[in-house]
Amino acid sequence: MSILQKIVENTRDNLKVKKKKLTLEEIKSSLRELSLPKSNFKSNISNKNEAIIAEIKKASPSAGVISKDFNPVEKAKEYESVGAAALSILTEEDFFLGNDEYLKAVKKTTSLPILRKDFIIDEYQIYESKLIGADCILLIASILSDQQIEEFVAIAKKLELDYLIEVHDENELKRVELYEDALIGVNNRNLKTFEVDLDNSVRLRNLFFKKNIFIAESGIKSMDDINYLKLHNINVFLIGEGLIRGDFFK
Repeated sequence: MSILQKIVENTRDNLKVKKKKLTLEEIKSSLRELSLPKSNFKSNISNKNEAIIAEIKKASPSAGVISKDFNPVEKAKEYESVGAAALSILTEEDFFLGNDEYLKAVKKTTSLPILRKDFIIDEYQIYESKLIGADCILLIASILSDQQIEEFVAIAKKLELDYLIEVHDENELKRVELYEDALIGVNNRNLKTFEVDLDNSVRLRNLFFKKNIFIAESGIKSMDDINYLKLHNINVFLIGEGLIRGDFFK
């Protein structure tokens, strides 16, 4: 079983527990009462020569613990001060040591829109994402069927959430190119082997002729990498470990 499969199975088990503590109907009821605003995630990263989605995460399966003195609120303030266009916050608890509470805390202290980075396999998580303050959700094509993607996109639209569909290869890109409003993210890290290839974004960008915002994810370690990707018509970048470790701009 790959790491990705383990994460998905673990997520499925954790959802059973979550649903007993707070039902989907209770989440929907809370959302009706709160009347939360429409997402501005997509608009915040649009039409920019360079837009960085700065990721907040404590750990990852490939790197282990990235930040021992992890403070998501302080990190969000730091990212905002250096000009990040948006934030990405890991909420998966067991493999990335994330937490919904990190997103909630950051939401109270920043004006930047937030992508909830998690492994969404159930509609419950989309409603939950809206409730905890996310502006955008992540849909990973490799763990979802075409029917699930269609259903989850419909729910995101109903909740006025933006949605980033993550792909890794040409086949996955073809599966999702019909979603004109989607943000298309190319993960340069193979989620099955965790190997990284920055040119994966370039290769898929050259095969993609739609008008969707195209985002390079993973493996971006320096401004040289950003400049290289910009040469290939990629202007939005999701950056994690380099920023978390504090050595990206060195």
